[in-house]
Amino acid sequence: MGPKGFKNILVVRNDRLGDLVLALPVATALKRRFPEARVTYLVSKNTAALVPLAQDIAEVLTDPGKGVFELAGMLRTYRFDATVLLHPTLRLAAALWLAGIPVRAGTAYRGYSLLFNRRVKQHRKQNAKHELEYNLDLVYQGLGFQPVAGERYLPPVLTVPDDLKEKLAKEYGKDFTLIHPGCSGSSKPWPLASFARLADRIMGTGGRVVISLGPQEVDHKARLKNILKTDAGWAENLPLADLVALISLAKVLVTNNTGPLHVAVAVNTKAVGLYCPTCAIKRWGPYGTGHEVIRPPAGHCRECPGQKCPEYDCMEKVTVEEVLAKVTGANKTAIVINQST
Repeated sequence: MGPKGFKNILVVRNDRLGDLVLALPVATALKRRFPEARVTYLVSKNTAALVPLAQDIAEVLTDPGKGVFELAGMLRTYRFDATVLLHPTLRLAAALWLAGIPVRAGTAYRGYSLLFNRRVKQHRKQNAKHELEYNLDLVYQGLGFQPVAGERYLPPVLTVPDDLKEKLAKEYGKDFTLIHPGCSGSSKPWPLASFARLADRIMGTGGRVVISLGPQEVDHKARLKNILKTDAGWAENLPLADLVALISLAKVLVTNNTGPLHVAVAVNTKAVGLYCPTCAIKRWGPYGTGHEVIRPPAGHCRECPGQKCPEYDCMEKVTVEEVLAKVTGANKTAIVINQST
């Protein structure tokens, strides 16, 4: 089947929040090449509420998390004519094959890559480019088309309804510094005590701070309140759409390498990201310009060796003053999305 025949396309990205945000531009790229196509996303139940805020996606399916045959049976009913697997696993690759989807695009270097009939040569572990760019290149090559001139790499975009913004603004206001001290667990975080001292410094100069905590971080509140000397606002365990709206109201977000950082990019809020030495910033940093990345003065590590490392306290070397300087220089209107990195 040639590119002109694609009418019903499935995009699969069913892992974490940040991964899904960086996969959203795929829908726009597909709609620009196939305007009549219906684009559906298969995502996890934890991130499904994000998709209605995105562009060019007709429907969202939630991965039921069942066996491969059950998932294949569900997908078969939709009669997709093409699919792109952005989060490759054996279960997902087998389900797409069993579902009988005619065109199945995926990476070429895995044992189960034979289940794809459009195999793209990508070594993502080399971290040679941004994850967003890997996603789009897989789509372009896998489905055999070229991007619109000058728009090879599209930024992620999330649009928050005005009524949702107004609801959050009534409770939290606008133009505050949002601090999200959580971490996805994929890298070492900045210490909670440092986040607390940063909040105190911002509020000590007349700024406003809201601290957001996800479901895995609610226990942080008691520890932070024991350190804080000023009264920050608290946003605890918000529904995902509400969290996106909250981030859109902030003038700057300070966080670790975690999903909300990429949400900030998508809603045009400046992000200040704190990254440990194991994280490949070129692949996982905030996309585009106008954002800030801070790393400790330590060498790059392929993985954290734990307490036996002489620089195990590396994230403590990132000073509050260093982060504060990036926050106080925040200018939301200065952000320029880079589409040709």
